[in-house]
Amino acid sequence: MNIKLSQHLPKTHTQKILKKEAKSKDEACLVVLIDDKKNILAESALTDYTARIEQLIDVSHFKGKAGETVVDYALAGDKKTTKQNPVQLLLVGVGNTDKFNNTVLQKIANTIYSSTQKRVSSITVALGDALEENHFGQFALNLLAASYRFDKYKSEQATPVLTDIYLVADAALQPALAFAQSVFAGQSLTRDVANEPGNICFPAYMAEKAQELAATYPDLLTVKVLGEDEMSALGMHCFLAVAQGSTKEGKLVLMEYRGKSNFSSDAGSTKTTTSSAKVSGGLKALADKLPTKKAAKNNDASVQAANDDAPIVLVGKGVTFDSGGISIKPGAAMDEMKFDMGGSASVLGTIKALCEARLPINVVGALACAENMPSGDATRPGDIVKAMNGLSVEILNTDAEGRLVLADTLCYVQRYQPKAIIDVATLTGACVVALGSVRSAVFSNDEDVLFDLENASNLSGDLIWHMPLDDEYQAQLESPIADLQNIGGKGAGAVTAACFLSRFVEEGQAWAHLDIAGTAWNSGKDKAATGRPVPLFMQYLKNSADMV
Repeated sequence: MNIKLSQHLPKTHTQKILKKEAKSKDEACLVVLIDDKKNILAESALTDYTARIEQLIDVSHFKGKAGETVVDYALAGDKKTTKQNPVQLLLVGVGNTDKFNNTVLQKIANTIYSSTQKRVSSITVALGDALEENHFGQFALNLLAASYRFDKYKSEQATPVLTDIYLVADAALQPALAFAQSVFAGQSLTRDVANEPGNICFPAYMAEKAQELAATYPDLLTVKVLGEDEMSALGMHCFLAVAQGSTKEGKLVLMEYRGKSNFSSDAGSTKTTTSSAKVSGGLKALADKLPTKKAAKNNDASVQAANDDAPIVLVGKGVTFDSGGISIKPGAAMDEMKFDMGGSASVLGTIKALCEARLPINVVGALACAENMPSGDATRPGDIVKAMNGLSVEILNTDAEGRLVLADTLCYVQRYQPKAIIDVATLTGACVVALGSVRSAVFSNDEDVLFDLENASNLSGDLIWHMPLDDEYQAQLESPIADLQNIGGKGAGAVTAACFLSRFVEEGQAWAHLDIAGTAWNSGKDKAATGRPVPLFMQYLKNSADMV
């Protein structure tokens, strides 16, 4: 989909207008927004069309409610009028403009796209100064997102007629439009990989997608992949406890985006990928692949520069199919467990969007990818394993597997000495019960990170809600025979999952956890990935880059 800013309305022409709905792909349409008081948004730019618009409002009894539409196919009364105004008009209600938010803007955008995509090749949306910058960006992103489709496996694919969208608005909004286009590119990748079935998308597939990005943006991105042999040598046995039930090898994919500087990562190694089949020498060989601790600086300015260069790390749960393992899930809707890698999909998409936007910031994206399957090699309920940081974990439920792959990954990525770590996961059904599909849950040990995420949520419209992380909840994870157990009982399931992850974050390390179990995909007949929280992450990273 092509989308551009414009300062011009569509040109009129003298083409003969048929006495029926226009079908030609050469037709254009002017979209006019009307509020619930019947005010015409961008009215000053529409003086040549005012009479037609007002007449259409009157004869159709148009109320201007959000999502309401009426179309004039340019079947004007006399030949002279037809020649002067042959462009179709689509009136779209926007409701109360004081109540604009992302949900309303999404409804308006979806209405515009669905009303025009099958019959016109281009639309011009008259906005004028009706939308401030943040709302304009949300509207543009929602228009683009409305055009997304995943039908590659259908034998018959319907190709939309609509290919071009022009937004008549201030030229100063061009940066906001460019940013929305970058976010859309990343969000589409997130949706693509998450919508793939489990027989296509497994850990190696995610690694390949990351490597493809590195090949596309070699000046910004490098990728390393750790296989199971390497993770075993590192002591990542929580991660391996999930992966061992599947014939598909688990992968830890590390995507290093250098938009600001060449931050410290791996002690001089220049390789962009790592093959577990070529590992030799155990931990000594792995030393070249581990991020290194930064040396202390005596000069305060040097310390500040090092802190500015430190990356933000995004960690994504990538369970490419979650059967539950030995604690197997019910059969109903188990097909939707292909979406259990939605966290890693969103991190992959965010890195893509970063490369498109070229934000001046350092970011590491870690994809913790495994397939959770029942087999003779699968972990049993009651098994005890050790994490990379030495903590022993009693696995009471093998369906609480996401926190296990994240635990070892959190241990690993702290070697980057990051400014902040944010992990994102389709982690708990309890989160869906608590917040449904509107807001993602956020837990954090750092007020600054929490504030920045909430600010990004408000600006992007990709909503989150702050959840508790009180120490009192930790008692639910106590095990009589290990350092902790991987579930905390029936109560506060989303909270105890976050508490479990907090055990693998070192003292003083800023960290947040996003539970997107209710927001990563839509369930049911029209099951599909949403691409969240890519807009949230991109707004957060943009704000972080602007502050440096």
